[in-house]
Amino acid sequence: MDRREFIRLLGLAGTSAAAYTACSAYMREALAKGPETVEALTTAAVPCIEGSLEDIEHVIILMQENRSFDHYFGTLRGVRGFGDPRPLKLRNDEPVWQQALPKDASGKAQSPIQPYHLPMKPEFALQDAHHAGAVFLEDPAHDYTTGIAAWNNGWMDQWGMQKGVVSLAHYVEENIPLYFKLAKAFTLCDAYFCSVNGPTDPNRSYFWTATSAGFSDNSSFSGSATQKGIRTWATYPEKLEKLGVSWNFYQDGLTWNAQNPFDGNYGDNTLEYFDKYMGKSSVLYKKNQSINSVLRTDADKPSQFEADILNDTLPAVSWIVPPEAFSEHPKWPPEFGEYYVHEILRALAANKEVWKKTALFITYDENGGFFDHVPPPVPPLKKDVGKVSSGIVVPEPASTFNVDAESPRGKNTPLGMGTRVPTLVISPWSTGGRVCSEVFDHTSFIRFLDEWLIAHGKQDEDADAFPNISSWRYAVAGDLTSTFDFYHAANPGTESLAEPGQSAAIFTSAKREAARQIKGFSPKASDTLPDKDMPVRGKQDNARCEILPLAYDFTVTAARIYVSGGAEKLTLTFANYGPLAAAFTVYSYDRTDGPWFYTVEGSSDDEPNLLTDLWDLRVYDTLRRAPFDYHLAVHGPNGHLNEFRGNSNSTEQYLADVIDVSLTDDEKGVHFHFSQWPEGSGKLKMISAYTGKEQILPWGTKFADTMTVDGWYDVSFVDAVNTSRYLRRYAGRLETGTISKSDPAIGMIYDEVKRIYKAGTV
Repeated sequence: MDRREFIRLLGLAGTSAAAYTACSAYMREALAKGPETVEALTTAAVPCIEGSLEDIEHVIILMQENRSFDHYFGTLRGVRGFGDPRPLKLRNDEPVWQQALPKDASGKAQSPIQPYHLPMKPEFALQDAHHAGAVFLEDPAHDYTTGIAAWNNGWMDQWGMQKGVVSLAHYVEENIPLYFKLAKAFTLCDAYFCSVNGPTDPNRSYFWTATSAGFSDNSSFSGSATQKGIRTWATYPEKLEKLGVSWNFYQDGLTWNAQNPFDGNYGDNTLEYFDKYMGKSSVLYKKNQSINSVLRTDADKPSQFEADILNDTLPAVSWIVPPEAFSEHPKWPPEFGEYYVHEILRALAANKEVWKKTALFITYDENGGFFDHVPPPVPPLKKDVGKVSSGIVVPEPASTFNVDAESPRGKNTPLGMGTRVPTLVISPWSTGGRVCSEVFDHTSFIRFLDEWLIAHGKQDEDADAFPNISSWRYAVAGDLTSTFDFYHAANPGTESLAEPGQSAAIFTSAKREAARQIKGFSPKASDTLPDKDMPVRGKQDNARCEILPLAYDFTVTAARIYVSGGAEKLTLTFANYGPLAAAFTVYSYDRTDGPWFYTVEGSSDDEPNLLTDLWDLRVYDTLRRAPFDYHLAVHGPNGHLNEFRGNSNSTEQYLADVIDVSLTDDEKGVHFHFSQWPEGSGKLKMISAYTGKEQILPWGTKFADTMTVDGWYDVSFVDAVNTSRYLRRYAGRLETGTISKSDPAIGMIYDEVKRIYKAGTV
């Protein structure tokens, strides 16, 4: 089939089974050229060596629908995916991968479910029995209520109970080959979180306006689309318009056409529900509510998007809103979205000079109910559940809207951040197949555009931040500038990309009709049998890749406070030396309350910002193994983990505490500084999980060093004299400001007895 016939049939594909079958085959064949297109873009980027944000003249942002990070990229090398060596541990001592399920229809308890690759059974595939990317999945629940319930106050243990078996489904490279190629050629963010733990509209509101004004569901947006007086707050395109910066929306239609899902914009242009975009004579309406096609409607005539690239008339800022079938929203298969993205890439490759000054971002509005294992950063909404630095404002929940509020109106649960979603950064300045692990959310795009405006002289450097960004998000979410490498001496090479594409596999008429009628494939626990017994960590490619430098520089330490009768309190100190704020979640495995949430703002000088809190070890709790037991785990950015475990009435009172963790002078090791040792004869054993090296630290030791592996460290201190619960564990990465390598422990097993990493899948 040629392009002309494809365009003709695409207009019929919403109602004609035969047309749908033919169009599906055409898209598969077009995607087989994906490696060539990606290679053309990376080759054209070679001359782009040194630069700045000023060299980016065009910013294009495509926001797709409803996929989580683990769901798409949990098996990709170098990211914090299924091979995460430091995943959250649940209350039952199982890793976060083990998700409980409701009882079956007969009332019998079901075994826990873990992430599974989509079944390859022919009866479940609507296109190709060996291609899970063609399976029309059920749409899991993705409302705010079930999102908060699955998150379960940070314990992340209710995914199966709230969203079903399908929420644990995931893809592999074979299923979404173009996206894996892009991740291996450009930059992928593995710490980008959606803004709201809920559905499309409030997340897209954050994307375009930096807030949802306390609304957590679609009913306050598309559910009341024509009602005025609800959505009146400032939007980012208004700012661009006032500054005289060109902007536009590319969309193949203005409606959600249920009869033809290959047309329209699926109602995803959330700005159309705002009062200022309803007046047909306004500039905002005309730019937001115009059809500027991405896909061709005439085989011999470029789409508007293609024409603007060919003619070098792209606006400074472009947002793309695709039709339903190309949005990747379940039940639509991801390969339709890949086709749409490939058309965008193909258009950019057609004019290399425009490409050289363009940055394309691909992100997702929300996770769509699909599982992700990384706990999102959230603020403490009440004083008894954590703290924030004095420079961060987090109002307590209220019924009225406050720009700094982080809870829905009238509710005492956090709006977000929500679950991790994939975000790709595609530009000549983001080549190399690298990973960026700075924390971002949808407000990061507004932060990025502000920085970009400053670089182009359109905004003063000391101008106020966009007014809708809350104090907490402004501190925690980055501005995306760290995803670019403007200072490389030579353009990095990319991994092999030009392998042959898959041959076309088409939908039959019967399967096309089935896809229209069913809600989507709803798997049962038994359908996960093909990989049920494979350890989750064994799913991820353990090859390493380059990672971009981050501006994180923080430590978390614990100390026992001595009072009459022994040490009965434990204090945690969060010290932030770096310019980026850091959010932490503290879990207790000896108490039934918690977790607790802490955010420490960045430091602007040589002195760290400090935040401390106390745990009263005398508090009775039924989980206690013995009086005065404690076991805390602290999770932070980029795989950071601390464990503090012990008993205040034991011999461990004779052991010193670590009071600082830093990089050694040669930047090859980690340096530990100890407090004054109590009277006695205590000794510590220091164990490096990455190197396996053990060292006895005698009483009175003030300093101890051990080697890192490319800045990565995981060091435990245990009692070297007595058998006790005592443990101090410090794990994460020490930054040097340079490009480095991904975590070498990805895919490895952490031995909790020997305190080392070891290879294997058992």
